[in-house]
Amino acid sequence: MSKLFYYVFFCVFLAFFGISISDAQETTDVDSSAKSYIDPVSDMLDSLVTLNNVIRYNKILDELNGEELKDQPQAYPHFSEQVYRKRISKIHSPINLTYNEEVSRYIDLYAYKRRGLMSRVMGLSQLYFPLFEETFDRERVPLELKYLAIVESALNPTAVSRVGATGLWQFMYNTGKIYDLKINSYYDERRDPVKSTYAASRYFNDMYKIYGDWLLVIAAYNCGAGNVNKAIRRSGGKTDFWEIRRYLPRETRGYVPAFIAVCYVMNYSTEHYIFPVAPAYNYFEVDTVSVPSGISLHKISKAIDLPLDVLTYLNPVYKRGVVPATQNEAHLRLPVQKISDYIDAERKLFAPMYADSESDSITDPNGERPFTYDYQRVKKRYKVRSGDNLSVIASRHGCSTSSIKKWNGLKSNMIYPGQRLTIYSSQKVKVYLDEPSVASAKAEEKKANSSGRDVQLKTVYHLVQKGDTLWNIARQYDGVTVEQLKELNQITNIKALKPGTRLKVKVNG
Repeated sequence: MSKLFYYVFFCVFLAFFGISISDAQETTDVDSSAKSYIDPVSDMLDSLVTLNNVIRYNKILDELNGEELKDQPQAYPHFSEQVYRKRISKIHSPINLTYNEEVSRYIDLYAYKRRGLMSRVMGLSQLYFPLFEETFDRERVPLELKYLAIVESALNPTAVSRVGATGLWQFMYNTGKIYDLKINSYYDERRDPVKSTYAASRYFNDMYKIYGDWLLVIAAYNCGAGNVNKAIRRSGGKTDFWEIRRYLPRETRGYVPAFIAVCYVMNYSTEHYIFPVAPAYNYFEVDTVSVPSGISLHKISKAIDLPLDVLTYLNPVYKRGVVPATQNEAHLRLPVQKISDYIDAERKLFAPMYADSESDSITDPNGERPFTYDYQRVKKRYKVRSGDNLSVIASRHGCSTSSIKKWNGLKSNMIYPGQRLTIYSSQKVKVYLDEPSVASAKAEEKKANSSGRDVQLKTVYHLVQKGDTLWNIARQYDGVTVEQLKELNQITNIKALKPGTRLKVKVNG
C-alpha cells in the first residue's frame, strides 16, 4: 500500500481515538471557576522549586522580580484592558491570539501571582528556546508554539503530570511510542529535549492537517483530537475554539487562554518588571559527547568535578542516574568547558574497555584465543536528510556539533538536504591478542616501558576507511605525523593503503 494510505489512516486514527499529548479529561458540566483553570498550570510552575540547586538562582534578581513582595500584588504595574488588547494584537503570529476575560485570568497568574517563578522560566528559556526555534523553523511550525512548553511543563524536563505525561512537552506513554520516543526502565526519550521537540513538531503538523486552525491544534495537544471532534459536533459543527470551548474538557478550556497569556507575558515582561533569572548554562554553553558503556552519572560527576544535580539536570533522559550499557554508544550533554575534562577522564572511567595488558584479556567463549576490546576511530560520509540538524546528527553519531563543524569547515549551523558531511566516530572492536600486529605492538610497549622511553605514549589502532590517506589519518591524532605512521607500520608504498587495514598509532597518555 502507498505511504499516502498509511498517513491518511494514521490521521483518522488520531481523530477517532483522541490520542493526546498531555492530560485528557472528559467534558463535565461543572463550574469553571478561576481555581479550576489555574491549578494545573500553577502546579507545574511550582515544580520549578525542585530545580533551585541547578539553576543557582540569584537572590538579588529574585527580589527584583518581587519574591519579597509576593503578598502585595498591588505593588506591581497593572494595565487597562485596552492596553492588554493592543499589545496582544501587535504579536504577529499565524496563531489567532485574542484578549478576553479568560486570558486576563492567566495574565494575572503569570505576571503577578507567580511572577518570581515566571522569571525563572524566562531564564530556562535561554537553555531551550534556541533548540525549539531551530526545530520549529525547519519543520514549518509557528515559532510561538515554543511558549506552549511553558504551559505544559514550565520548562522542567523532569516534570510528570498527575496522569503520567512526562518531559518538556508532556508526552503520554502511548503517544510517545507513536512518535518514536523510546521508553524503558533506564531511559525515557520523552525527557530528551531534542527528540521530544521534534516529536512535538510532528504532532503539531499532523493536527494542523486535520483542523487547519492552530488554536484547535493546541486544544487537541491537551485533550486529544477525539475530544475536540466531540466538541465540534456538540456545537453544531463550529470550528472556532471560542465557540466550542464550553464543550471541551474543563482543563482544556483554560489551556488555550493560558497559552495566549504566556505569549503576552514573554513578549512584554519588561513592562511588568519581570526579568530572567538565568540558569547555570544556556543552550550555547552545552554540547554532546559519546559514552561507550554503562556508567553511573555519580561516577562521571566526581571524575569531571561537576555537581551531580547539574549533570542530572542536563541529562534528564536517564531515569535512574545511570547511562545504560547499550549496543550502540549512548550520549551525554555536558557544559562545553567540561568536555575536555571528560575526555581526559574517559580512559580511567571505562578502564575495562580500554584494557591493553594480557592480564586484562578475556577468553573468547567460542574458542581459546584471548582477546580484549579496543576503540578504532572510523571515518564516515553522511548524507544530510530532510529534517536533520547538527544536534540530531551529532547525537546519532556520538560526537559534538562543534566537532562536525570543525571537520567540515562549517562557519554556522546551517546545513541542507543532500549535503555530505565527514564524521569521525569511535567503533568498538574485538582485538585478538595473538594477532601479530597486536603482539608486536605490546612487545614494543613493554620494551619502551622497561627502557624508560616513550612511557607517556599509548598504541591505538586506526581502521583505514575508503578515501583515507596517511595525511588525513595523522590529522585525527594530536602530535602524529605521516612519517611516524610510515615508520611504525613499516609502510614503504603509500598507494598500498587499503580500506580495512589496521594501522598502529602512537598517541599521548
